[in-house]
Amino acid sequence: MQLVINTPGTFITQKEGIFRLKQEEKKFDISPRKVESILLTDKAMLSTQAINLALMHNIDIIFLDGYGDPVGRVWFSKLGSTALIRRRQLDADVDREIGLNLVREMISQKINNQIQFLKKLMYARPGKESLFQEPLAVIERALSRLDELENDCTDNLRNSLMGIEGTCGRAYFQCISPLLPEKYRFNGRSRQPAKDPFNAVLNYCYGILYGLVEKACILAGLDPYVGFLHTDNYNKKSLVFDLIEPFRIYAEQVTAYLFTGRKMKDAYFDCREHSVSLNQAGKPVVVEAMNAHLDETVRYRRKNVKRRHIIQHEAHRLANILLADDNEKRPDWLEIKEF
Repeated sequence: MQLVINTPGTFITQKEGIFRLKQEEKKFDISPRKVESILLTDKAMLSTQAINLALMHNIDIIFLDGYGDPVGRVWFSKLGSTALIRRRQLDADVDREIGLNLVREMISQKINNQIQFLKKLMYARPGKESLFQEPLAVIERALSRLDELENDCTDNLRNSLMGIEGTCGRAYFQCISPLLPEKYRFNGRSRQPAKDPFNAVLNYCYGILYGLVEKACILAGLDPYVGFLHTDNYNKKSLVFDLIEPFRIYAEQVTAYLFTGRKMKDAYFDCREHSVSLNQAGKPVVVEAMNAHLDETVRYRRKNVKRRHIIQHEAHRLANILLADDNEKRPDWLEIKEF
């Protein structure tokens, strides 16, 4: 499980090989065998003994900002890879066949997940099919263009892929907005800062996913900073931005259901002139919903697997794809299907 600390003033230490959390007069003991990662979302104190205990058990400690985005981490030194994976990763840019195929597959699965989620929402709303027909048509037309792209120029190809992704995203979120309670409807995506409660929750859920994807990359021996589609800007975790795409549906489902299920309240948000953010009352609600979704077991490659573990499995599969020689049969392309 993820140990999420969102209460200011919490002190984390260890006693006899067990994490001990102290909150004023309360004490909680948690075995490190039950913890996969520790997320610190607010002001908290962490002892060096607790850090050492986490490192001994390969538990990463992630620090999040007010939007839920990772800003730093304490990480154990066992990267579990060879330099060969990173060399192959550098070779697999979007202008080469393997990089192009990987990017196409990631974007294709992201878009297919969007289509299937909209259809699921549509089937649950008999008589409101008209709300979904045009957005679905736009997304499906854009998806069909993926197979038509030619590998002629890296910059043009990258722009075309991101253009298809953007077209689908706009239609997708325009379709979701009217399904929400009227006061929570929104006008497109807004990132940092969010301009409405829906985007504030969605950004926070994405932030949780970013931490999981980065961890999966490092454990698989992949370099989080060397991507295929997103450019390698200074200090930009390009591969994390690439690999998260098929998994964004996890955050989108949680966010949509929190609002359509009327579980979000005005009291959960701090609203300023040009921004909206989750407050101390709202963060635990979102974290609990996100963790419950990630811990739910689904069918994956003919097995029952928790969603959060699929991220790690696919990062390892990506590493194996990169390691395969040209004359070898490569592992199957990524298979991250939510529906």
